[in-house]
Amino acid sequence: MNKENDKKPLSVAEASRRIISTRPSVMDCLKQGVVNFSALAEVIKDQVAMLCKRRSVNVDSIKMALMRYSEELKRKRRTIEKQVVDVVARSILELKNDVAVLTINQAVFPVYIDRIVKLVETSRFLQVTQGTTTFTVATDLETKSKIIELVGKRNIIDILDDQSAIIIISPPEIIDVPGVISYITDLLASNNVNISQIISCYTDTILIVDRRRALQAYKIIEDRILLLRGLEKPQ
Repeated sequence: MNKENDKKPLSVAEASRRIISTRPSVMDCLKQGVVNFSALAEVIKDQVAMLCKRRSVNVDSIKMALMRYSEELKRKRRTIEKQVVDVVARSILELKNDVAVLTINQAVFPVYIDRIVKLVETSRFLQVTQGTTTFTVATDLETKSKIIELVGKRNIIDILDDQSAIIIISPPEIIDVPGVISYITDLLASNNVNISQIISCYTDTILIVDRRRALQAYKIIEDRILLLRGLEKPQ
């Protein structure tokens, strides 16, 4: 039955949505309401006709479908943005300097895992993440030395020194609100700040960045949090 449904021609509205969904930049324009609907309908008319299994489709019907889709996207965007802004505005920041990131061979890590976990008791900062073939440990410099001594340099695949950890402590709603991390990472990316590692731990989001850019990155996020808090205050 699914195969039969796949062969059915689509409606103009559904075909238009599917085509637009493959073009993120156009989707953004629809969400913002900054698009020439007539021109866009002309651009996608042949693709719409193909999905509808017709020789041609009425451009005005595509235009109307795009306008309705735009209104739907704008409503969703306003709802999600409000939730994202609320979560970010209620977040607080911490900064930890002198951090290193170790990439350790997965085959040997389980042998030492109990002793590494034991280091949590004395470590200033320690985060462990399991990948498909490696374990990544982000930690302070003193603990870094202990881990290298413990597992041996031959089992260390990579060491990333001179890092800092920006810890974003958010309200519990961050677990259910989509787009919060994207909002923060886009903010840093637009200011040319690279993120070496992203670690999530319940309501904490940990961004590992180059120590030379850490204060800049911290200030960028802090300024945005303060701005959003100000905008949320009753006028």
